[in-house]
Amino acid sequence: MMNRTRARLVALASLSLAAGGAWAQVSTAWAKKAALDAPDTAEQLYEAAKKEGKVVIYSMSSRSKDVKAGFEKLYPGVKVETYDMRNTEIFEKIERENAAGIKNADVIFVKDSDGTMANDFYARGVVHSYVPKDIGAKVDAQFKQPGFAIYLEMKLVFYNTEVYDKDPIDSWWDLTRPEWKGKIMLTNPQAAIETLGLFCSFVQNSAEMAADYKREFGQDLKLSPGVANAGYEFIKRLAANDLVITNSDQEVVDAIGAAGQKNPPIGIATSSKIRDKSKGLKLGSVTTLKPRSSTGNPAYLCMVEGGQHPNAAKLLIRYMAGEADGKADGYKPFDVEGSWPTRSDMVTKSKTPLSEMKLWAEDAKYNYPNTVKVTNFWLSLKKK
Repeated sequence: MMNRTRARLVALASLSLAAGGAWAQVSTAWAKKAALDAPDTAEQLYEAAKKEGKVVIYSMSSRSKDVKAGFEKLYPGVKVETYDMRNTEIFEKIERENAAGIKNADVIFVKDSDGTMANDFYARGVVHSYVPKDIGAKVDAQFKQPGFAIYLEMKLVFYNTEVYDKDPIDSWWDLTRPEWKGKIMLTNPQAAIETLGLFCSFVQNSAEMAADYKREFGQDLKLSPGVANAGYEFIKRLAANDLVITNSDQEVVDAIGAAGQKNPPIGIATSSKIRDKSKGLKLGSVTTLKPRSSTGNPAYLCMVEGGQHPNAAKLLIRYMAGEADGKADGYKPFDVEGSWPTRSDMVTKSKTPLSEMKLWAEDAKYNYPNTVKVTNFWLSLKKK
């Protein structure tokens, strides 16, 4: 049995082979039999899926329950079993089941901000990327591997629009200013891999962070003793500004957006939480922060090696991606403000198009070896 540490070492050793190019697709006997490159139609898949009877998905999003209802109505005879879990829980469950030879999941719906999926599971052939041919023609190559990303989200700074009629900050470094001390909310990075991925971007792009510090404060950044670069320095100063650590992004936006406040907090949360304005929350988000607004977090669908319902899995992925015409109800739960579709024939409901946002690209090859370093640095700060 290959444990996670051994798997990480093997994957790290192979990173140089994939550097600068597309991720290498691992071919297995199961993948060949599942015909992941076949030009399937929804009609063909449905006929085969009825014989399989169901499809099992491990999902990071509770909105997958809405997918279940629509799918089963459109495709009677094929049931959807959906399990709502955190990303880390999905990876841990897949690892345990793969090691034990248990074939339960057919599809996983995850983000990969720490690079685990790409460099570990995908590299070992535990999961596979399936992109329907007709839909894939409308999707950029960067969203086809190591999984099929159907939309993009990111961590943004949120604020209360009853109190602030415009963005209260314009730089990430503003979050280190004394006036925000004790008023910044953040989900525990150890439980939110997207936050760790954003932290990795600060470190990886430390030159940009240093240049923006000088723009913001008019002088060169002085690093604290033992701090390697401007990215780590930002994390250190952010942590020192008396952060309010929560268990979820929902707690963050609920506290920020509650009506009737005079001195509300601000905080970092997933961009699609802006949709909670429909619940009466007074929420705004900053999409023009310097040096960059955030790091893009693709939401990946992958097929699981050995899945017992491959045709139903492919049909579900088509449905969640909006089908050939982009209008299938399977994408509707994710078609919200704060979420950007990867298909060229779909239009975002977000006020700011991706073309107008400056983002860091999520770098799985960089994040995989560096997430542990950033986590250890974070933990060292919390001990002080």
